Amino acid sequence: MKYFNQLLIIASLGLTIVSSAQTLAANKASEIASKGQAIAEQKQAMKNLHGQLSASLRAAERHTVELTTSELSTLTTPGVDPTGRYRVGVHRAVGKSVSHDKADLIINIPGAYAVRLELAHVKGVVSVFNESGQAYQYSQDGFTHTFIGEEVRVRGAAHIEGAGAVNMGGNLCDFNASCVENAECKNIGMPDNIRDVRNAFASILFRSGAFYYVCSGGLVADSDSDSEVPYFLTARHCVSKGREANSVETFFQYTQTCSTEPQDCSTQPDSSTVGSSIVKSGRQGDYSLLRLSDNPPDGSIYLGWNTDPIASTDEAYLYRISHPGGAPQAYSEHWVDTEAPNCSSWPRGNWIYSRDLLGATEGGSSGSPVLNSDAEIVGQLSGGCGFNVNDVCDDSSNATVDGAFAAYYSDISQFLGGGDPDPGGDCTDADRDGWCVEEGDCDDANSEINPGEKDRGGPKWSDKVDNDCDGIIDG
Repeated sequence: MKYFNQLLIIASLGLTIVSSAQTLAANKASEIASKGQAIAEQKQAMKNLHGQLSASLRAAERHTVELTTSELSTLTTPGVDPTGRYRVGVHRAVGKSVSHDKADLIINIPGAYAVRLELAHVKGVVSVFNESGQAYQYSQDGFTHTFIGEEVRVRGAAHIEGAGAVNMGGNLCDFNASCVENAECKNIGMPDNIRDVRNAFASILFRSGAFYYVCSGGLVADSDSDSEVPYFLTARHCVSKGREANSVETFFQYTQTCSTEPQDCSTQPDSSTVGSSIVKSGRQGDYSLLRLSDNPPDGSIYLGWNTDPIASTDEAYLYRISHPGGAPQAYSEHWVDTEAPNCSSWPRGNWIYSRDLLGATEGGSSGSPVLNSDAEIVGQLSGGCGFNVNDVCDDSSNATVDGAFAAYYSDISQFLGGGDPDPGGDCTDADRDGWCVEEGDCDDANSEINPGEKDRGGPKWSDKVDNDCDGIIDG
């Protein structure tokens, strides 16, 4: 979640106000997802798999990843970093391999609350499990689910490219602002139609460079009532690159029991999907439309949307579910304030300025869709703008700012209006290696050729391939 201090009102009043380039009369109602597996069924399948793997334990090699003092500090003090995102973990290169014929490999990261691996050169089926009962299987390169504890066990044939150490503490607890409201509580007055679409929202965990971050987002319905394309809306400042999208892990239907006291936040949310690709991402409105690699769990909701220019509709009510701090659902209500001073990088019209009426958003809430009174998407969270943005409860000094769906709908209408197109937009990634052609992937038909690879030439041999896309052939 990004925050900006607006130091001088007089400066903000002198800004040019940019309205939406085009007002589009388009809207779509929400839909219920049915293709995914229910979370209870996912848990049972994991329990069965874990039982099978634990019953056939074999010798294992242990590899320990020692974190630096700075990295351990990142784990113990998560928070908004200079990128404007809520940082919760670190990523380290590992470079260890395991094969079907040899012992299992145990990756241990002392000090980690949870561990996540990046797999490469996967052959056949690779099983990853831990002592607390989590177990998943993978048949292609990419990121694993997040596993609670300091270590995970790998069985199969793969190269462990890297490992993440993550702090996955929850929300609505002692580190959350006092004005944050638990969405599970009945006395907050959430309208029934907003409560009906709560299963559309998810917290997301993703890797960007050397760190792991959390943001929020929600499923988006397309116009074809016969299709269920797992489109997912979040903020561009959260996820804007193919490799970041490839690492996205979602946590749907993640809630906390209603209580007036701070609660235990150490429970691990149920992971729902792993992996995604960028369909379209734009700076205007700070949006990223992703396509999840897996279907969301059964019972999820695809949110409808509306392109009315809500940014210019003074005192319009807005509603939001988000995951501040990357944890259970929080609820907030807002009203559009067309007279709120605006930040120069977020011109009104392309962004919606509102005041908090109930609850609040914090770091990790970025990307959460904001809804109108008909429970339709009208934008998604960019952050806050005001004189006291370090205090999220100060609604008189700060405005909440959302990218306006109406301002960028024309850029994504071909996807939401046409059912199931191929991913495209700002990120072309046909080989699904997590690198976009636009980011320098020089061979989008080969997942082993991209800027993240290493040249395989040497003084005595060369494969005559530019593996790392630097323009130099090996040898």
